[in-house]
Amino acid sequence: MASCIRTVNITKSYVINGKKVKVLKETNLEVECGQLVSIVGPSGAGKSTLLNILSTIDSPSKGRVEHLGVTVYPRGEDWRAKWRRDHVGVVLQFIFLVPTLTAYENVLLALELSKKFKDRVRRALKILETVGLIDKADRYPSELSGGEQQRVALARAIANDPEIIIADEPLSNLDRQNRIMLSKLLRKLADEGKAVVVTTHEDELVRVSDIVCEMKRGELNCP
Repeated sequence: MASCIRTVNITKSYVINGKKVKVLKETNLEVECGQLVSIVGPSGAGKSTLLNILSTIDSPSKGRVEHLGVTVYPRGEDWRAKWRRDHVGVVLQFIFLVPTLTAYENVLLALELSKKFKDRVRRALKILETVGLIDKADRYPSELSGGEQQRVALARAIANDPEIIIADEPLSNLDRQNRIMLSKLLRKLADEGKAVVVTTHEDELVRVSDIVCEMKRGELNCP
């Protein structure tokens, strides 16, 4: 299959208390369209930093990032934001739902920004049904459990049918039944030809992955 994501010698450094700290060492990763890749490792290893770069939310200190054969870094922030809107679905570790919008409206907002689908109302309801929340469509985030909010965030990320899905701990706060359901959904999305990259501590997701990479102290090791 074709390459959906490719990184070339990317690094990430921060200056902390006047000292330069490299949190992501030279990283080369290639994810084919149709693959589900899980990244495991201890907290603070650099997993979220890598995912933020892969999603184009953050930029590497050095190196190159490609999506679908297109160089997305180095590129300007405005260009990356438009690319992300049209091609990348992102689920962050910390859920950012609009508190004044219902679950349905949060998903619809993503569709309105992209305008990829003509019948956006039907698409929003279909995606909520896919993640098992059609009966909570009219609930506000404050009326949802942490796990339900996580599922709304995933629904919003996949609403525009992106080619690339980046999810940071997408199964956190979920019970076993919902972990299994969303693992199957992420597997299905990969089987449909999307590149799916996740960080996880959950066996349910590791078991359905094509590749499991380990991150330690900013170094990524893939089989």
